[in-house]
Amino acid sequence: MVKEYKCSLCGKCHLKDRRPIKSAPLKKYVSSIIGRNIENDEVICGKCRTMFNKSAKTNVQTNNNHSEDSDSEFVVENPPIIDIQSPKTIHLNISSTHTSHKYCIICKKKGNKRVKLCVVPLKARTQAFIQNAIFVDSKARCCTSHLQELHFSQASLMILKAKYTKSFFSRTDIVALLENVRLTMSKSSILDFDNPSRLTDDDYYNLTGLTRQQFEDLSTYSTTIRQSNVRSVRTCLAILLTKLRTGLPNQIIGTIFSLTKSQVQRSIHSARTSLQSFVTQNVGFQHISHDDFVENHTTATAQTLFGNNEKVAIIVLDGTYIYIQKSSDYKFQRQSYSLHKHRPLVKPMVVVGTDGYILSVLGPYLSNGKNNDAAITKHMVAVNAEGMNEWLQQDDVCIVDRGFRDVVEYLEQQGYSVQMPLYLKKGQKQHTTEEANSSRLVTKVRWIVESVNGRLKQWRFFDKVVSNHYIPFIGELLRLVCALCNKYRPAIASSNADDIKIAEAMLDKSKKGNLVQAIVENEGLITKRVIYTLVDGSSADQLKDFPVLSEEKLRQITMGIYQLKQSPLYVREHIGEDSVYQLYVCKIKENLIKIKLQSRFSNSATHNVFVQYTLDGEISGWYCTCKVGARIVGCCAHVSSVLWYLGLHRLQNTSINSPRFTKSVLDASDLPDLDTDSDGSSVVEE
Repeated sequence: MVKEYKCSLCGKCHLKDRRPIKSAPLKKYVSSIIGRNIENDEVICGKCRTMFNKSAKTNVQTNNNHSEDSDSEFVVENPPIIDIQSPKTIHLNISSTHTSHKYCIICKKKGNKRVKLCVVPLKARTQAFIQNAIFVDSKARCCTSHLQELHFSQASLMILKAKYTKSFFSRTDIVALLENVRLTMSKSSILDFDNPSRLTDDDYYNLTGLTRQQFEDLSTYSTTIRQSNVRSVRTCLAILLTKLRTGLPNQIIGTIFSLTKSQVQRSIHSARTSLQSFVTQNVGFQHISHDDFVENHTTATAQTLFGNNEKVAIIVLDGTYIYIQKSSDYKFQRQSYSLHKHRPLVKPMVVVGTDGYILSVLGPYLSNGKNNDAAITKHMVAVNAEGMNEWLQQDDVCIVDRGFRDVVEYLEQQGYSVQMPLYLKKGQKQHTTEEANSSRLVTKVRWIVESVNGRLKQWRFFDKVVSNHYIPFIGELLRLVCALCNKYRPAIASSNADDIKIAEAMLDKSKKGNLVQAIVENEGLITKRVIYTLVDGSSADQLKDFPVLSEEKLRQITMGIYQLKQSPLYVREHIGEDSVYQLYVCKIKENLIKIKLQSRFSNSATHNVFVQYTLDGEISGWYCTCKVGARIVGCCAHVSSVLWYLGLHRLQNTSINSPRFTKSVLDASDLPDLDTDSDGSSVVEE
């Protein structure tokens, strides 16, 4: 078999074009490139020899004859660095893939017009070596579908397998591999959003508020961000989202991303301006039509309660607070100081659908006495903010809280229907049954805006004190977060088959009176004491005829979950340390019980709860002396706690434990008894 002679520089075999390496200058030239001494039987190809001759011409000023005999006269000074692969002569126990140009190293598919193959990028090769301990040659190829930017996808790395357990390496391969591993590991202490596989989905969500896939989608909108040497487009976007999500100072974000404070500020500004088109597509009165909003973002409960059998838009309005630093501008300091919160802040006005979809965020507004919710709403309508007057139609419903009472008449004059909880009149201690029922219909829908505000405050930038540097951009940043919630977060409230039935039942009950209240007030059952017998409701021998209630039955009675969440807390305080649930059974009224509960807001306030039930296992009525205790559209949390304990919890034989922190905080009023007659008394008798 004929021995193969390969070029010492390029590693290729040219049978007709090989030349021995004999002259000293040529040996010195080749040795300087491949980094080792030349053996006597080594050869060089004609192409590499031509490159040597060109180099010799530029370095040697004497002797213009380039024959082999004259090679010894050439002195090569500072031989040029030429991109020539050194031969693969180093054998190491490192796994590697095949190097064929025809097949993908991952899926083994043959390249053709349908299956496009590309050279594996250097970053992907380094990634495969670090994570899979597999060396990928620079000549290897793979399908383009296996790559994300310049890295392998995580799924591709999982199926990447080695073909050889031992491999031949060249000096160039080893140097390049070590250099890229060094560069990769030098960045291991900072966040790397350019490599999608470096961070998990949880990391993406915790830092940016988005999943990996959502972040990838958002990055397609950042086309105007300029790539720089210190941060990429993806890193710039990640800095802005991390700032909004965590609210960390720019110095700390700079430490995390290995940037200076000024570089972080410029990155935030670039990402904010580049996402303006994304914001206008996902939030604002003009980003969605009136009909689409009614059809897709109005719950069946809201439409049944306030729609009057017509397809109208039902929007919920509420102002939220964003606290800011105290300004050195005295005029702005006075205008931004809230007498209600006793601190400087600005107030954006949030407009949402009944499913939690954010229609628009207007403002922010100042927070002095001239900028309450009513004044802000009137200003919005008067200036036709975002063309809202053309968007809203006649008889559309605006659901608001009691802070909007001064603008109700103005909105009704514009042709809109306004629904607001009623407030107690002067000298009135409790809402009537009709007022309480009407308010409950409103709160059944209005809670959604409070939940939306809570979702927005999950982006901690708005939950903390915002630096005055960001005051000009607060509205823009808040609308960006609202657009992200609309685009990538699911609806807070959804409709199901039972919503219409529940809403119709609430409407039907709202027209009725409270029979238990009438009995209690007409017969003076609140003040009389002799007609009651004290019993222990926690005992299984007492109240055996009280109805057994399931969680589903309790939900039907309360018509909401808030009251049920408060029930264990009221029961825990009522039971106390003696684990006795005391209540009174009425002697003159069959199956009527009375419970006195402590208010959670005031030590001096207590509420009397009356519950009536039947022997066939039904709760026939209830009444509580709290502000909203007369309603029969659902019930208050005091009534709910009684029903929850007597009808469900006490039958399960489980305890209600107090939080651990209650015993770790001291009470200065808890003083030991002092015995003044003891021997240690300081009183001196004369």
